[in-house]
Amino acid sequence: MPGDEDAFDVLCYGTISIDSVTHLPYLPTPRRDVAAIYEYDEVGGEAPTVAIPLALWGLRILLVGNTIGADRKGAFILDRLARYALLDTRYVHQAPDAITPFSRILVTPDGERSRIAYGYEDVPKVELVPDMLRRAGVLSVDAHGRDERDRAAQVARDLGKLVISADAIWPQHPLASLSDVVIISRAWLHNNFPGVYEYDHALELQAQGAGVIIVTDGSRPVLVVRADGAAFGFEPYHIPNAVDTSGAGDLFKAGIIYGWLQPDWPLERKVAFACAAAGLNCQRKRGDDPPPTLEEISALMRSQPR
Repeated sequence: MPGDEDAFDVLCYGTISIDSVTHLPYLPTPRRDVAAIYEYDEVGGEAPTVAIPLALWGLRILLVGNTIGADRKGAFILDRLARYALLDTRYVHQAPDAITPFSRILVTPDGERSRIAYGYEDVPKVELVPDMLRRAGVLSVDAHGRDERDRAAQVARDLGKLVISADAIWPQHPLASLSDVVIISRAWLHNNFPGVYEYDHALELQAQGAGVIIVTDGSRPVLVVRADGAAFGFEPYHIPNAVDTSGAGDLFKAGIIYGWLQPDWPLERKVAFACAAAGLNCQRKRGDDPPPTLEEISALMRSQPR
């Protein structure tokens, strides 16, 4: 959006929180204690974890979500977000009576994680209004909230903005029908619809108005269903030394958003870029490790051509 200093490429709307991550050799049980390998804090919530790589990749981002506390956790979030010059946090407010939502995440050597959440239901939400979104080109939103997500997507639709959502799997809910692209974790889909056939479910979502449906499945092939119902699969890149799968889904979504803003990229390249970004993110060892750069993503795509 050249020439408009107050314009944004993407508005990332959703939860803003903090993750306390502990790496363990194995999960504890009532009869077996465990000594931690190391731990760290990092900014959590889908909105900032999608926003940060997009800002790193050169896009102008507006972040809108929930109020955070006037506490150590809230100060930590604002300090980390301030590191990204292209990430605007004007609507991220601290309140003395708010508690910053946070998660305790346990990560084992296979890269898998277990999560305990605190305070997400009670935190005050910031309502997305047209004046916020009018300055942005794309709305990034997820289904892990309440009706404010649906209202945000409706605002975007009314303004003619592109909506890219995550985990909007319920055909009867407005978010899927208001989304131009729906990215779904297969694990999340099957947790809510056991035994469902992913392609049939995608067609059901599209019958309600959804656009492109993308179903991810970790290191297994990605299912992509075009808006016309035609489908193809994409084999993710081989990533050696993966240490933590936390955040891979958010990096995939960021990659799709970045790809959608490249007008000459076909859908296959958008998905390839997202797979490369998500895979490389699994090599991050600590919260201060930056997301993969555009150069690193391009190098991986060149080294494993599809």
